Amino acid sequence: MASGPIEVELMGLTDSALPFVLGALALVVFVLVAIGWPSPGRRPLRITVRAVQALLLNALVLVLAGVLVNDQYLFFVSWSDLLGSGSEHAGPAVTVGDAKAGGLVHLAGGLRAPAAATLPPLPSPGQRDQTYTVTGPVSGLTGQIVVLLPKGYDPSGSQTYPVIESLAGYPGQPRSNFHGFALDTTFQDLVDRHTIRAPIIVMPQINTPPYLDTECVNGPRRSGLQTETWLARDVPDWAAKHFHVALQRTSWAVMGFSYGGWCAAMLAMHHPSTFGAAMSLMGYFRPEFGPAYDPLTQGIGNYDLAHLARTSPPPVSLWLMASKADPQAYPQLVAFLRSVRSPMAATSVVLRTGGHRMDTIPPVLPEMLTWLRGALPGFAP
Repeated sequence: MASGPIEVELMGLTDSALPFVLGALALVVFVLVAIGWPSPGRRPLRITVRAVQALLLNALVLVLAGVLVNDQYLFFVSWSDLLGSGSEHAGPAVTVGDAKAGGLVHLAGGLRAPAAATLPPLPSPGQRDQTYTVTGPVSGLTGQIVVLLPKGYDPSGSQTYPVIESLAGYPGQPRSNFHGFALDTTFQDLVDRHTIRAPIIVMPQINTPPYLDTECVNGPRRSGLQTETWLARDVPDWAAKHFHVALQRTSWAVMGFSYGGWCAAMLAMHHPSTFGAAMSLMGYFRPEFGPAYDPLTQGIGNYDLAHLARTSPPPVSLWLMASKADPQAYPQLVAFLRSVRSPMAATSVVLRTGGHRMDTIPPVLPEMLTWLRGALPGFAP
């Protein structure tokens, strides 16, 4: 009787059984080491076997740790993704809602003008990146802010620039996006090609204290953790008093990766008089608090962005990216897009595969920034 080929399916990288298999193998090797196997015999062979056992045990422990961390953050979603053989090409962009919401609607409020006619001197004159430690007068929080200036920026000049507030993932530092997205070279290339107007990129610390996952929300006043106020009020107002920035919402956008992507979408939807647009890269649409901190004891309310988009949509434009293989970001993206109503807009780009990691982002940045130029007039060259 003829039979077809036998197919052997490798256990998936994110298969729930994989950590148990690796743990069992590590335990077996540990037991062999502990009981002194192999038994006394030829000394050179015994020493070689013991050395191999020790190396194998260490390798299994390291692989097990890597698998557990990957299960938590989903950096890689398959073996092909890990080995770099999976396709990460994005599908076509899809827009729902009012495509020009962020650029055409004029709102009162927003940023306050600089208090002084002369701006403060730069801490690192002649350098494109500047580092500050800032205390927010409204939030009371203190954090680091890194600023990437356009090439040729003149502190004594009068030319004003649009601003992108860039938020890192968690755990992360202000410079995480600077290095992970290669912001200096990526943006400059598009500026040189007249794709987009040169922006000032402001990269604030998103968690103060840095070890606490605040999800960028305001906690109870008594806690002193007013992170949303820090990012939406203190940081923009500080930037307006230290740099030549345009003050209109049509020249202000906020972007972020993962946790920072959630924060970016939330800030734009909660503060449309400051931000005309947001770019959420692998972000989600409702806060995901850790076990150590959850300030929203009465429910998440307007922090459920899908509910907010459906019931009280603000006039902002969003650019959203997720991987179809991401079990957290992708389902929330689908639900959010179904909720979007005019006068807001959401443009989504979905990777066919790829994990929840930063190196999937640089290839889509040119498309994102081209979209931003069309969404907000302040970024048009």
